[in-house]
Amino acid sequence: MKKQHITWVFIYIFIDQITKFITNLSIAIGHEFPLFGNFLYLTDAQNYGTAFQIVEGHMLSVIITTVLSLILLISFYHHSDEQDTWCIQGILLMLGGLTGNLLDRLFLGYVRDIIGIYIFDSHLILNLADIFLWFGLIMIALLEFKRWRKKDAEK
Repeated sequence: MKKQHITWVFIYIFIDQITKFITNLSIAIGHEFPLFGNFLYLTDAQNYGTAFQIVEGHMLSVIITTVLSLILLISFYHHSDEQDTWCIQGILLMLGGLTGNLLDRLFLGYVRDIIGIYIFDSHLILNLADIFLWFGLIMIALLEFKRWRKKDAEK
């Protein structure tokens, strides 16, 4: 892995961990601090599962799945075109996000979620690692869709 790419992964991990740390110092567990009306707020929640609290109580399987995902992403990185900035940056975001949450699971036994969003009647709580992971996934999906469309147009 290129040194600059490793640096980006560490930057994503640092941003995730420092925001969780600062929020943990500033807000009591379960409390909320409004940021944008009734839509967006800071909170301090403990997530013992994965996204949307699924797979709760199966920490070892989640850790193993995360490590396998990291290995697959690193392999995908090594087989990617260096000039493909979107793909590389998407992979780096996903590596940073997965690693940020993995550190929480390994050292705390849960993931710290700090961002709350109310959308209609739904309530979503997440952290920056989750956002990095989703943005990376979306970047790669859009790139693959673009490639698929290009191949389809060439036929």
